[in-house]
Amino acid sequence: MARGIRITAFAFLILTLLLTGCRTKKETGRERGENVSIKSIATLPAITPDTTALQHLSGNTALNIAVNGKGSVNIKGKLRVKRGEGIQISVTPLGLIEAACIEFLPHKIRFINKLQKTYTEMPYSEASIIGLSGINYNVLEAIFFNYTFLPDGRLACKGLKEMSIKDVGESYHLETKNKKAMQYRFLINKESGHLLSCNGLSSTGESIECLYSGFEEIGNIPFPNNICITFKGDATIKLNIGLSKADNNPFKFSSRNVNNSYLKQNIDDFIKSIKQNL
Repeated sequence: MARGIRITAFAFLILTLLLTGCRTKKETGRERGENVSIKSIATLPAITPDTTALQHLSGNTALNIAVNGKGSVNIKGKLRVKRGEGIQISVTPLGLIEAACIEFLPHKIRFINKLQKTYTEMPYSEASIIGLSGINYNVLEAIFFNYTFLPDGRLACKGLKEMSIKDVGESYHLETKNKKAMQYRFLINKESGHLLSCNGLSSTGESIECLYSGFEEIGNIPFPNNICITFKGDATIKLNIGLSKADNNPFKFSSRNVNNSYLKQNIDDFIKSIKQNL
């Protein structure tokens, strides 16, 4: 059990650092291909999703976290997402108890260390990699639901004129045009209409890559059971989320309760307290 707790603490530390400070300078090339009309792709599931059919998402997760490709940590957890209300990723050592939880709420991010009864929270603007890149809750929600989106978090169908669209063979390539905001590139499978990848790069160097695979039906809607998210900066951190026993059954979303027995800390003290448990 002690080893499982140490592994969980290490993994949670990486997740915290990943979201609060990771940057790199990277140039993006422009994809070549034939221009495509908005009308020809507007009805693809990744462009105009049936948001009423997938309001809820929950399932077991197998998290694999690797740093600089030199080994990895595997931990179990649970994922719960409700459109417009929040994203929860719980971390469980050996699959027994919830030791930690990360919550992405509409206006803030919260890290909860349940083993030490400490927590920290911040608006998106104060989380380094997220704040500096302009990522908000709506962007994160779209990433988890496998939708294309605009830098401000609107679904792509609300502003396709703000994107360049290319036919690159078996896929469509979409790229946002606003150079002042986080610039995103999307790759959509022509045949299925699924989003296969999403890449984001900001002018200040923050970068993110999301790859989707293993599509299976959840409530008659094809959904990826594997999401691989890579952040590149001083270190390269790869988070692989394997989803199992997923469903879209309705549930009441509620943020984790942090009562008077929990100590609220600033992010630096919170990270220090996790390191002390390794």
